[in-house]
Parts: sequence; structure tokens; C-alpha cells
Amino acid sequence: MVLYQRIGILAGSGAIAWALGLAPGVVAQITPDHSLGGESSFVTPNVVSERGIIDRIDGGAVRGSSLFHSFQDFNVGNLQRVYFANPSGIDNILGRVTGTQGSNIFGTLGVLGNANLYFINPNGIIFGDKAQLDIRGSFFASTNTSIPLTNGYQFSTENPNAPPLLTLNVAPGLQNGLPAQGTIASTGNLSVGGDLTLVSQNLNLEGQLYSGRNTTLNAAEKLKVRDSAANPFIASAGAQLFVQGNKIDIFALNHPASGFFSGGDMVFRSANALGGNAHFSSGGNFILQQMDGTGGELSSSDDPVIRASGDVSFDSYEGASLHIFAGGSVTIGNIFITGPDTTNFINETVTLSDGQTTVPINGGAVPTVDIRAGTTAFNPTGITGDTTSFTPIPNTTGTGTSANITIDGIFNFGGLVFLTNQYQPNPSLSGDITLKTGIATALGPSGGGDVVIDSRGKITTPNFIDTSGFDFATSGFTNPGGDITLLAQGDIFMPNPSQIFSYGSAGGSITMKSQSAIIQEEAPPDESYIEIAGYGAGQGGDLILEAPRIFLSNAVQNNLRRGALGPGGKLIITADSLEANRARLINVTRGGDAGNVIVNADSISLNESQLGSLNRSTTGGKAADVEINTYTFMARGPGPAVLSETQKESDGRGGNVRINASSLSLQEGSQVRTTTLGSGDAGNIEIRADDIVVDGSILLSIFGMPEPFPAGIVSETSFGGRGGVIDITTRRLSVSNGALISASTNGEGDAGTIFINASESASFDGNPGEPLFPSGAFVGTLKDATGRGGTLTINTPFLSVTNGAQLEALTESSANAGEININANTVFLSGADTGLFSNTTSGSTGNGGLVRVEANSLRLQDGAQISASTSGAGEGGEIIINASQLISLSGENTGIFSSTTPESTGKGGSIFIDPEQVEINDGAAISVDSQGTGIGGNIELEADQLRLDNGRISAETTSADGGNITLSLSDVLLLRRGSKISTTAGTVGAGGNGGDIRISLTRGFIIAVDEEDSDITANAFLGNGGNIDITAENIFGIRFRPQLTPLSDITASSKFGLSGTVSINGLNVDPSSGLVELPGELADASDQVVVGCAAAEGNSFTVTGRGGLPEDPTATIRGQTVWRDLQDFSDGSEGANTSKPTPQARLQDREESDRTSSSSPIVEATGWVKDENGHVTLVASTANSTSAGYKSKLPDCQQLSSNNQ
Repeated sequence: MVLYQRIGILAGSGAIAWALGLAPGVVAQITPDHSLGGESSFVTPNVVSERGIIDRIDGGAVRGSSLFHSFQDFNVGNLQRVYFANPSGIDNILGRVTGTQGSNIFGTLGVLGNANLYFINPNGIIFGDKAQLDIRGSFFASTNTSIPLTNGYQFSTENPNAPPLLTLNVAPGLQNGLPAQGTIASTGNLSVGGDLTLVSQNLNLEGQLYSGRNTTLNAAEKLKVRDSAANPFIASAGAQLFVQGNKIDIFALNHPASGFFSGGDMVFRSANALGGNAHFSSGGNFILQQMDGTGGELSSSDDPVIRASGDVSFDSYEGASLHIFAGGSVTIGNIFITGPDTTNFINETVTLSDGQTTVPINGGAVPTVDIRAGTTAFNPTGITGDTTSFTPIPNTTGTGTSANITIDGIFNFGGLVFLTNQYQPNPSLSGDITLKTGIATALGPSGGGDVVIDSRGKITTPNFIDTSGFDFATSGFTNPGGDITLLAQGDIFMPNPSQIFSYGSAGGSITMKSQSAIIQEEAPPDESYIEIAGYGAGQGGDLILEAPRIFLSNAVQNNLRRGALGPGGKLIITADSLEANRARLINVTRGGDAGNVIVNADSISLNESQLGSLNRSTTGGKAADVEINTYTFMARGPGPAVLSETQKESDGRGGNVRINASSLSLQEGSQVRTTTLGSGDAGNIEIRADDIVVDGSILLSIFGMPEPFPAGIVSETSFGGRGGVIDITTRRLSVSNGALISASTNGEGDAGTIFINASESASFDGNPGEPLFPSGAFVGTLKDATGRGGTLTINTPFLSVTNGAQLEALTESSANAGEININANTVFLSGADTGLFSNTTSGSTGNGGLVRVEANSLRLQDGAQISASTSGAGEGGEIIINASQLISLSGENTGIFSSTTPESTGKGGSIFIDPEQVEINDGAAISVDSQGTGIGGNIELEADQLRLDNGRISAETTSADGGNITLSLSDVLLLRRGSKISTTAGTVGAGGNGGDIRISLTRGFIIAVDEEDSDITANAFLGNGGNIDITAENIFGIRFRPQLTPLSDITASSKFGLSGTVSINGLNVDPSSGLVELPGELADASDQVVVGCAAAEGNSFTVTGRGGLPEDPTATIRGQTVWRDLQDFSDGSEGANTSKPTPQARLQDREESDRTSSSSPIVEATGWVKDENGHVTLVASTANSTSAGYKSKLPDCQQLSSNNQ
């Protein structure tokens, strides 16, 4: 139902006459005056003509091509047909009324020819509902007092003189140049072949107005237009339609055919807002202006529809739903929609340029801004008024300058905003859509309205687009937010500032799709953003960005606010190239599960930007998963570039991060990171890329101190959550210059796990400028953690760790260190502080972890290490190395260690090595030493060949029991240049027993160079020496000795404890091993045996030796025949041992021997003495034995016999 109801419309001609002060008695009178003298006009009634029976007006003053008539009164009655004669050569017929009465045209007024008719009556003019014009030329009706002519003459009603005898023509600009008075009213159907012009102080118009060219409606004060349900109002022009008034009041929506129509431009000009409740169809431009030509204002309480084949422009609009169809551009200031319309002339569903998205248009149901530019669908649906006798009908064939839409701001609370230049487009026109101030569809009673923008060119967004569902009654976002859809063939450009958001009980969706680029101009933080936020139980909308090139510099977020149940919507970015500069592309939840983040792009470049998800939920909500599919991924700048993080207060789980790329580069402190600071578990990281480069760190000021922040791939957990899994599959991995791959825990949760599968190579290169912050891979438990350490697994043909880089499974807490598993063809470690470490730190109580290496060859040099050591109370870790070919260790501090540090209390770890060949050179070592109070660890090595060249295999301790070393070899054990195999205990003079050494060569040799001081030792200081058990085919250049010498030794001694045992089994000893060169001539045997003991005399000579050692060094000596050394056989004279006894003496000795031999006791050793050379000798008694002043001489048998008594 039309809001404006026509009350007291003066439809009947009599009523109109009364309203204008005209008496019915004067109607239908044409009375010429005498102002023209002999050239006065006259009327001939009932003339038969080609137009039928007419009343013809003749006479008048001819001046050139103009004919002048002057009347006292001029009226045309009902059904009367009045025509002006058109003499030859006359182009313009001018008539004036000099009387005091207005003119009533209730019948037909015409011209018998093609001349134009100009008619003025300052008292007013009425065209009744039966009024018609039969004029082939133009018709000009005015209530002005005169018509200006050329040469300055005025054809005036106030000074009705005859025109001068000059050639006079109507002055141009006639319709605008005179101050009007009186009123022109029309309810008839006025149609002319040329121009139709009505000029008055006031215009009251109904009915229909047609012109073949221009139609001009000009009211100095008020112009009023109305229609009725039965009779449309139509103002039509074949060319330009010009409407002007100080106040324009139009309501022409009662009849569906009503409206303004022009084949050319349609111009409305008013000093005040145009009341435009009508449909407007222009074949050219539609222009609304103020009187000075600047943009005008349009208002409507109902359903204005503007159609123009050209451009549409005005300053502002306020009112009901607005529909604009423009073949050209649309330029409007602000649009303020007050509600839906009541007539609902447009009800359709529009499919957007993507061929998928549809938009329902119904301005009667939903407050609507519907603007379509650059379209070919601007023609009116039909002019259905009484057109049978009116020609011509407007032909809308004009063209626009462009398809641009430019609007300052749109405010349509709860309604629809639809802007497009893609609806049935004119392909010859380009066009952009530009919004300046903002679009607001928030605050609707049922929620925020939708915003849809579809552009064939560029879209420039305003300062804000707000489709939120804020409810004033609840002072919150308790209504659903509206959707925002932006489609563009050109760029979508968001200048600074530009805030695009939809908040609500369920946030609306935001979709931006461009066939060129999406560009977010750089702006200070929080001044520009794209954001969805859900506050209630509804499902959040998706945030979708899609373009060949996307450049973002501020926040792009999809949020679930606190208390929102969700689930949240997705963040989906699809591009050929995505570039983010200091941007945050984040899905956040403070309530339910967040929606996922999905990015598909050929190339991604993140500069100091974040892409991922945050979980701040205290109700168990899960953070979003992040999935990235790209060809090239590059991130620079400090901080997490790709993240999934749960905040401290959160109990929800972190989301997973999945990246599929051809190449991935993280530089200058940029990270891929999953973190949990709450009780929830951290998310997992999965990366699939041909090439992965993680490089560099950047200095940040932390508490005023510069600290390096590394580039990396990180999974970190604090408090109760478990760390995530880092799973990397690549052809080539490079980590360098302080970058890291890390899975750690600092809380109750377990550390994460790292899997690296590199089909060609994995390279870790150090950080020479910052040795305290090396490159590497790390799984560990930090200082306050109680969770278990993680696992690091690398599978690759070639692993390189150089220049201080580290692969580490560390524990700083009570938890055990994690594991390192390496599977490779070749493993190369080089440089100081470089290595594979599964260690525990000082103050920790956890055990060192496991390091397992499976490789064809393993090479360590220049200080590189594999270590599972402990500096705390925990035990050293375990190292297992299976190398099918070669293990090569070279350089000082290079080696494989499972040791304990001086401040530790745990025991050393274990090392198991199983290669084909082992080379330990130039100060390198394999060690399970204990420098603390714990016992040393164990080393087991199985190989074909073991070569030590200034190398060391050690299970030594400083104060505890030494560890054990087991070498199971097939071919050779080579010891060169001071090489050591040692299980020595108490290396600092403390306690501890030496460890055991077992060397087995099933078919090989032990080879050393005696002079090179290569040793196999199981010694001790206060404790007992260890045991050495050697099985080999041959031993060359090294021999057992009771104690270490500068030569190559095998020792198991103890300085103050019992010596260990040395067992050499199955020997085929080198006859020259340990021998000295003898004289070439044999000694005289007679000179070696005392003659007094000759066998012929019944004497005997027995050498028993010392009887060997017991199997256990702690056991007593059993069944030994003791040789009592150092007894004094001399008679006190020098050289007595050199004299030969006489026969009498030899006989006496024999008799003494016979007497004493049967009673000589066998005495066990009861003590020991040490001679002047430091040699220790077991003796039966120390009372009569002394090493002081001992002089050896040869006793005879008698002396021996007497000394034994």
C-alpha cells in the first residue's frame, strides 16, 4: 500500500478550474484582443481539415518565420479541437493571454503544420484529463509574463504591444530565463513531436507527458507529481527530460506504468531534496543536482527505481529501498535506507559473475540498496499508458562513460547492499566500484544485513564494512551477522584504514574473490582488518580470500569469542601469490572449536607475519588446523610465521599445521610453530616439501638485552599439555646459521617428536657468530619439566652436521632425555661443538637419552661428537651405531661419548658400535668415561677392522669403577702413535676399580709399534686393576707389562690395590716380540754351573719359578715352591763367589747335603721386599733379608746346604 495517499486530487476539469479561480462560464472561450491592431487573430469554427472538424485560429502578426497571436481569453472545451493555422514559412507560433483569466485546455490543442507553438498565460494553465496536444513541432507553455525574443524584444502580456517589424526569433534558454508566476496543472495526455516545455511558478502534474525530443518541467517554486491506481503518470522525452523546482515532490508508484522516461539525459534540479517516489528510466544520464549544478539529494518513502542507459549521479539518498540500473556509471554520496518499500516492483534472484553465488532481491521484504552499473538491462519493463495517440515513445539508446560505481557511504541497518557492474554487462565498458566512508548493515532487528559487491574492474573498499548483529536491547552481539561478498575482475583494494567485519551470535561469512589482486594497504595495527567474530551458539561463517595475487598487511581473523559454542568458520586463502607484510592471518577461539585455516597458493611470502590459529578457550575448544599447499613458501622476520598456539588460560588442544610445498624457506627468525601454554596438547606439524631451508636468527631486545631469535620449526609445550609431532618429508633439508627444529616440553606434558625423512640430504650447519645458539634439531625437557623427552628421527641418504650444529635430545629436569635415531647412507659431522647429543644438564635428575645411528658410513672430524652424557644425577644415555662400512673419527675432542661430567653423580652410559671398519685418529675417542661419582659406562664394538692412530677407546673414571670395553673384531686391531684402550679407574688418584677389557679377534691380529706408547690398560689407583682378556691369532708390537712404560703396554695394575689379570688366549706369538739381540757366540756351560754341584757327585739343581698367579687377584697363592731370593751366600770376602772349591771341600759339601736334604722344610712366602731398583720380590722371611749392601756371589752346594739349615 502506498505510504502517500492522494487526498483531494483535483481530477475533474471543473474542480481544477475552481481551484485556479476560474469560473465555469468562461471555459471554452477563445477571445482575441486588439493589441495587434489589423493583425489581430480570429477563430473560424467547424472547419473541415485533414485533422477532422476543428476550430481554426488564423490571423496574427507575421514577423519573419514567427507568427504572433494575442488573446484576451484562451480556453479549449471538452472534446473541442482547436488548431492554429500554419502559414507557409512560419516555424514558430507564439500566443499570449493578456486577460486576467487562466486558460483551460480540456480538449485538443494543435497546429496545422510543423511549426512550434509557444503559449503563455500568467494567470495559469489547466490541462484537463481529456486534454491532448496535436503538435508535430514543439510546445512551450508558461505562466511567465513574456517570451524573450532576439534583439531584446519581449512578447509580453503586461505590455501587449505589437511586435516590431523585425525578424524575430525565440531567444534560446527560454525555459530557464524568466521568473515564473501562476500554476500549470495537467491531468491530460500531452504529446508533441518536438520539445515539450512547461514553465510555471508551480507545476501540478498527473497524466502523461510525451515529447519527441526534450521534455522540460520547470517550477520556480514547487513541482508536484502524482498518479493513481487507475491512471499512471508518465513524463517521457525522446531526448532529454529536464525537471526543475525549488521543491520537487513526486509520488508516482500507485500505477505500475508510472514513471519518468527519456531517450537522452534525465536531469532533476532542486534546491531541496527531491522527493522521488517514482521509477525513472533514462536513455542517457540520470542526474540529480542542486540549483548551482552540484550534486542533489534524493529522498523517497517508497520504492524508487532508477534506470539509465548512461550515468547516474546525485549527492545523497534517504528513504526506502533503492534500485538503480545504469548502462554507465553510478556516483552517489551517502545512501541512508530507512526501511523496505511497500510496492515491491523488483523481486528476482541474481546470479553473480562467478556463476555460483546467488542474491535474492526483494526490496519489499528486505531494506535494499540495489545498484547495477554498466548493464544492458536498463530499459523500462514497458510504458503501458495510453500511447495509441502519442508519439514517439522514448528510445533508450544512450551510452555511459564507464561502468564505475562510486559511493561515499551506505547505511542500511539489517538490509541488503548489492552493488554490481556485472549484471547483464555491456562488455564495451570498463568499470570499478569505489566506496569511501563505509557500509553499515548492522543493527538490524533480526541481525546484520548482507553486503554483495560484484565488479568487472577494481573494488576499493571504504573505511569500514560492518554487517554485525548488534542488539541494543541486550547490548551485545546476540543477533547473527550478515555476509560480505566481494567479487572483482580487477583488484580488491583496501586502503588505510579499511575495517571489514561481521560480528554476531553467529558471525557472517566474508568472501573476497578477485581475478587480479587483493591488496590491503599498510596501516598501523588495528586500523585495518578483516574479521569475523561469533559470540553465540551459531556456526561461524567462513572467511575466504581468492585472487591470483594477495597482499595483506594487517589482521585477517575469524574468531569465536568467549562463550561462543561454534564451531567457528574457516579461513581460506587461495592465490597464485600470497604476500603478507606484518599481517596476522589467524583463526582464534575463546569458546568452541575454531574453524580450519586453509591456504592454497603457488607462492607464499610472509614478512614478519603470522598465519595460523590461536586457542584461548577455557571450555575445551580446539584450535584450528592449518593447511598450506604451495609451490614456494618463504617467511622472514622474527616470530611464528605459521602457528597453532594454545594460550596460558586455555584447556583446549592446539591445532595441527600441515604444509605441502615444492620449496619452503624460513629465514631471519621466522618459525613454523605449534605451542601449548595451557593444559591442552600442542598441535602437530607436518611438512611435505622438495626443498626446505631454515636459516638464520635475528636479534631481539628482551628485557633490554639483545637475544637471538632463531628461525625454526618448533613444537613446544608448557604446563600439562603434550608436545606435538613434527613430521618432515623432503628431498633436501638445510638448517643453518642458528636455525633449529625443536620439540620440547617445560611442563608436565611430554616433549614432542621429530621425524625427518629427506630422500637426498639433510644438512645442519652451525652459527659461527653465536656459538651459544647453534643450529640444529632439538627434542628435550626443559628445566621445570616433568614430562618425558621426545624422539628425533632422521632418515636420509646423506646427513651433514657441521660448524657447531647440533642434533640434541636434552633434559634439564627430572625427566629422561629423548631419543635420536639416524638412518642414513652417509653421516658426516664436522667442527667443534658439532654433534648428536642426548644429554642431561647439571641439576637434572633424568637419564641421558638414546642415540641410534644406522648408516653405511659415519664420519666425525674436527671436534664433532656423538654424545649421550650426563651432568646431573641421571645416568648417561645409550649410543647404538650400526654402520655397514666405515666409522671414521678424527681430531681432538672428536668422538662418541656417553660420559658423565665432574659435577655429576650418575653413571656413564653405554655405546654399541657395529661397523665393518672403525678408524679413530688424531686425538679422537670413543668414551664412556665418568668424571663424577658414578661408574663408567660400557663400550661394545663389533667390526672387521679397528684402527686407532692417536685415538682412544675409554671407559675411565676419576673416582668410581671404570666401565667395560668389549671389542669383537674379525681382521685387525691396529694401534698407532699413542693410541689407548682403557678402563682405568681413579684417574685423579681416587678410588674405583678398573674396568674390564675383552678383545676378540677370531682370525686376526693385534698390531702396534712398541716404541709408540700405545696401551691397553685396565688400571686403578686405590682400587683394584681390571681384567683384560685378549683372543687373537697374533700380537705384534705390544706386550703385557706389570705397569705402564713409555712403550706399548698391556697392563691391569693398581698402585695401591690388587692388580687385575691379563689373559691372552690362543696366541701364536711373534718370536721376536719383546726379545733382545743376543751375542753371536754361545756361553760356556761349564762356567754357568757350580762345579761343586756336579751330577756325578749326587747333587741336583732345581729352578721352580714363582708358580704363576691365581685366577682371581684377591685369592691366595696356592701350592708354590718359593725361591728365596736375596739370601746372603757370601763369606764376607770380595770375589769369594769366583773361586773354585777343592775336592775336599766338594766332598764335605756332599756329606752335609746328605745330612740336611731330608729335613729341609718347604716355606711359603710371608712377605716381600723391594730392591734398590724398585723391584718387588716375595720372600719367606724379611728378618734376615735386606736389599741393602747386597753382593751376589756364586755359592757352592755345601754353602747352599748349610744356608738351608
